[in-house]
Amino acid sequence: MHTDAELLAAWAAGDTLSGSRLFDRHYSSVYRFFANKLPGPSEIEDLVQQTFMACIESRARYRGDASFRTFLFGIARNILLRYLRDARKHSVDVASTSLADCGLGVTSVLHLRREQQLLLTALRHIPIDSQVVLEMSYWEQMPAREIGEALNESEAAIRGRLRKAKLELRGAVEGLARTRSELDSTLDGLEQWAEGVRAFWDAR
Repeated sequence: MHTDAELLAAWAAGDTLSGSRLFDRHYSSVYRFFANKLPGPSEIEDLVQQTFMACIESRARYRGDASFRTFLFGIARNILLRYLRDARKHSVDVASTSLADCGLGVTSVLHLRREQQLLLTALRHIPIDSQVVLEMSYWEQMPAREIGEALNESEAAIRGRLRKAKLELRGAVEGLARTRSELDSTLDGLEQWAEGVRAFWDAR
């Protein structure tokens, strides 16, 4: 099986089949990255396509010393920030602004359990940077080192951000939960609910 680096190089040389294979290999991960951040499937698909096109345009920056996945997620984050800037007509402070603050709708998740819906809504009520690192951890099971490589930050910095983001998420869940039992069920089973959400995205 060809490595990601080999497929990228072949794609850059004009081999569209290699490009298709690379796309198929990483499509689900990139889709999940955008799934809880955009209004609907068409916007998600558009930004997924933009991410892969930017990947080939930025291929010279990929040296192979980190995983291709981290390279791809770094690009996806930049694409997201550009989308938010264009949507709001000005730059967005992602360290303090949430997607809920931006007033963007999201893809329907009515078929999910209430706890899963609450998790997704709470994620959109914490700062965008916190949402990004938590979803990379929950959806992709990426360790802090890989998240740091994707976001060009140290592993220690990401560990600190993850701790802060989890506290922010807990606060958001507490503010959104309808009942105490719903709150406890959501917080006690976060990883389980996140796994179910990942399966939901993959089935779409």
